[in-house]
Amino acid sequence: MKEQYRLLAWAALASLGTALQLDINDETSIAAAAGEIAKGIYVYHNIDSPDGQFNQPEAWFWWLSGSGWTGLIDYTVYTNDTTYQADILTALSKNVGPNFDFIPPEQASSEANDDQMYWVYAALTALEYDFEALPCEPSEGGAAGDCTNSWLAIGTNAWEGYVDRWNKASDTCGGGLKWQWNTAASGYYYKNAVTNGGFFQISARLARYTGNQTYADWATRIWDWSTRVGLVSDDFHVYDGTSDNGDDNCTAVSHDEWSYNLASYLNGAANMFAFTGGDQVWEDRVKGFVDTAATTFFTSDPNPAGIMYEQKCETDTGCTTDQTSFKASLSRWLGKTAVLVPSVQEKILGLLETSAAGAAASCSGNGNSTCGVQWFKGDFDGQSDFGTELSALEVVQSLLVIAAPKPAVASP
Repeated sequence: MKEQYRLLAWAALASLGTALQLDINDETSIAAAAGEIAKGIYVYHNIDSPDGQFNQPEAWFWWLSGSGWTGLIDYTVYTNDTTYQADILTALSKNVGPNFDFIPPEQASSEANDDQMYWVYAALTALEYDFEALPCEPSEGGAAGDCTNSWLAIGTNAWEGYVDRWNKASDTCGGGLKWQWNTAASGYYYKNAVTNGGFFQISARLARYTGNQTYADWATRIWDWSTRVGLVSDDFHVYDGTSDNGDDNCTAVSHDEWSYNLASYLNGAANMFAFTGGDQVWEDRVKGFVDTAATTFFTSDPNPAGIMYEQKCETDTGCTTDQTSFKASLSRWLGKTAVLVPSVQEKILGLLETSAAGAAASCSGNGNSTCGVQWFKGDFDGQSDFGTELSALEVVQSLLVIAAPKPAVASP
């Protein structure tokens, strides 16, 4: 069934045109290439879906739909192409849930903290770019325009949930947010990097946007915990997670490294740099992450050009649908970090430019813009899914991030 679905997706893509062309020095060419890849993403969109998701092989890829909509918000802002804006707002409205925190009833039994975060990122991105608001009604007793489902309110509601769940989980490991909040779920006893890095990033982004010290204090608390238990090393490697089951108490760490884990902490550190007005400590941390990303996710024996790759799975063609999307997070948050931290801008843009060229070369499957996984190969490698299309979109459109509107902050 999965292979049949993939073939159907490829067949639909065949109508999109010829192999992708990209001039990394021409903004018009970059926007046009991003537009073709966005069409490839929309092969997976079911306009009749009642839950605002992209079609996926399994139901638990709900988080990936959230990442997809975030990427399309970026696309809309960077290119001024509003083709997908109405669908973005519809999908987010369908998933925001009754408490305006991205815990819809349809997902509540299987949703995890990191799943929710990938939808919250969409709300924060919309907030930072003054994106069109979701339709809303004034909150009870609130002033006109004070809507419970505004972008800021959604981010704040979700953040308060993370604080509550962190506090409830602080009887082990001295803190840390669990991966899962459902006690029967596999992974309930795992305190992992994508979850705590996401909480760190969301706290830092809220701090930068609002100027509220409480968010910054929580970002610092999460950072300190992450380094103390070893999720973030002294040389800025980010490791996958640690157990709080029984007597484990986060004493051992899985040293698997995935690009989206480092990316989560990187963008949080960049926002803390911006919030503090350029604190050297946070700048040094950003530089450390960028340097480690460059050596970990851009360099390998089969990849002499320094093109972004997922080092845990790409070289043996073992990346799953989850894992093919991780480079989307690294591309997205490298680009946004380049805007917030000028001292790393040149290095980041160099990494993105080389990788975008490699990604574009991979977008030649089936005689059209079907994008592959192994960008360092110079052509389509035969594997494509929603994650590969999203990763290619993010790395290409991130070349436009410097020219795009700067992320906003709240009016004084």
